[in-house]
Amino acid sequence: MGYRYVVIGAGRQGTAAAYDLARFGEAESILLVDARLEAAQAAAERVNRLIGRAVAMAAQADAADEEALVSILQGADVALSAVPYYFNLGLTRACIRARVSMNDMGGNTDVV
Repeated sequence: MGYRYVVIGAGRQGTAAAYDLARFGEAESILLVDARLEAAQAAAERVNRLIGRAVAMAAQADAADEEALVSILQGADVALSAVPYYFNLGLTRACIRARVSMNDMGGNTDVV
């Protein structure tokens, strides 16, 4: 039995994280979520191609839409935030409501 991951943000950082989770994180499934469905689909296809199995899927949601995120997070084991730091408060609230552990990969890049 593997882990069910949700990666919020399907840019370079989110795609790379999804690849690492697929390769080294005992992933049963990885849901890549982005405001642009095309970005999430492209990231999922890339991860699946590189890994050689269909582990990644795509979904569309705005990182600022807590209600949508709570729905998407249901049943996940871990959420990984790969979006800018100013989404963290809402993402944290959504993860608490969905009872999903969360890790944030980012920071304020103007400061750090």
